[in-house]
Amino acid sequence: METSVPDMSNDVQQQTVVANVRGMKGWLKFLGIMSIIAGALQAITVVGLIVAWMPIWLGVLLLQAGSRAQEYADRNEPVALAGFTGKLRTLFLIMGILTIVSIGLSVIGAIIGATFGLFTGGLPALLEQYGIG
Repeated sequence: METSVPDMSNDVQQQTVVANVRGMKGWLKFLGIMSIIAGALQAITVVGLIVAWMPIWLGVLLLQAGSRAQEYADRNEPVALAGFTGKLRTLFLIMGILTIVSIGLSVIGAIIGATFGLFTGGLPALLEQYGIG
């Protein structure tokens, strides 16, 4: 008859995951609140009103991820862990898309700036045109 030895490595791994998630929940909530405040402050300005929804949305996702992290840390339920990682996945997806869009707009801006500089004589000519230089 063979006796089975309990696998302690899974228990240690699970405790490590719970400890990591427990350590993340406060920071997620803090960053979520700060992001919502930043979005609200952007909404006060005319230009910021156009993009203010993005930091508010990201802040809500961070708060939701923090709540799911707390649920998992308190109850150790796999469903809460799945909700936590799902919220983080959505957050990282949005941030990745925003990064790609930002890089694209930066490249377009650099091309327009270089073209403007080449075909108009650059900044000195522009300043001279307006009587500044």
